[in-house]
Amino acid sequence: MYLITLLIYSKAILTIFVRVLTQSIDNSIYLYQIILTVLVTKKHMKKYLWIVIVAIIIVATLGFSNRSSTPVGEKQTVKIGLNLPLSGGVAFLGEPAKKAAELALKDAGVTKYNYELIFEDDQFSPKMAATAASKLINVDKVLAIIEFGSGTGNAINSIAEQGKTTQFSLASDPTVAKGVYNYVHWTPPFKEGQLLASELIRRNYKKVAIIDTNHPGPLAVTSAVRDSLKGSSVEIVSYDLTNVGEKDFKTIISKIKKSNPDMVVLEMFSPEIEIVARQMKELGVNVPVTSVETFEWSSNPELFEGSWFVSDSIVPSFAAKFKSAYGTDPQAGSSYVYDLVTMLIALQEKSGKPINPADLPGVIAQMGDWNSPVFGKIKIDSDGFFITEPSVKMIKGGKVVSAN
Repeated sequence: MYLITLLIYSKAILTIFVRVLTQSIDNSIYLYQIILTVLVTKKHMKKYLWIVIVAIIIVATLGFSNRSSTPVGEKQTVKIGLNLPLSGGVAFLGEPAKKAAELALKDAGVTKYNYELIFEDDQFSPKMAATAASKLINVDKVLAIIEFGSGTGNAINSIAEQGKTTQFSLASDPTVAKGVYNYVHWTPPFKEGQLLASELIRRNYKKVAIIDTNHPGPLAVTSAVRDSLKGSSVEIVSYDLTNVGEKDFKTIISKIKKSNPDMVVLEMFSPEIEIVARQMKELGVNVPVTSVETFEWSSNPELFEGSWFVSDSIVPSFAAKFKSAYGTDPQAGSSYVYDLVTMLIALQEKSGKPINPADLPGVIAQMGDWNSPVFGKIKIDSDGFFITEPSVKMIKGGKVVSAN
């Protein structure tokens, strides 16, 4: 009788073992079957307990290990998260950024790993960006997150630090880069501010009015502009701070009109910047306008036709590549998204195994300077800034072109 029971147990366990290794059904089901069989046949439990123990160890060690490993010959998948404004007021920037990421993946060609781009729509909202980042880190297990903007970047900063997953933000606010797991890939505001100040002096402007936005990005830029103009021949005759979502700027414009500036600096997002431009014309304020970056962020750049402004680097080779692929021009930020996806793929391809997200800052430190196919050699400073140079641009024919 005992011999028959032993044979029955042995055959059952062998069947379970084979099926677990072939992964035909979830391993845990078979583990439960073994325990259940023992519990049902209590009278034999003492005699054959050693068989059950051995079987459980084999199934738990080999079976579960097999299930979590990548089958031989199959590429391992590395996920890259992208938080972009794919809807809402600045979707005209988010959609080209998404295409730029997809173009970078296509340009990578044949790779050792599979790469999955996971897009989240944060609508340029810090709250939505934080929620999306938590999902990308905790659910999708991404290698890194690419984020669009200073406000959203600041919202993710602590989440990235706690989750030990690197954020790369397209931001002007240097505080976004605080911590081990946060970087900024954008032309630093101090460089843009210095260039705008030098252009105002070079072009012989004497009195300047500034309309600013209570947002980390514009505030960082205008702070740099004001610092750079101290002690110069240019006087700031009016400064006003506005909020995102405002629609009536007529009081501010009337005040500016009285100060009689010969240039107005507009540091505002869309749609506020378009509203101000229209209301200035309505009130007969025909003063030239300039900005740092924000004309390039406008959904109606033709409103600023002929105006010069300071922004990030001009990269004609990328613009041509993008237009060839999609038939349209890239927008502000597209080149940076392309560059970051390219860099992450390049770093991963050099590794013999998928990079642990927690280890990515160390991998970047070992890389040193980034030999970017878009911007050339980029220094990454100790504060986490990718240092690129600003340029002077203008709006011509409703499009952004070099002013030189």
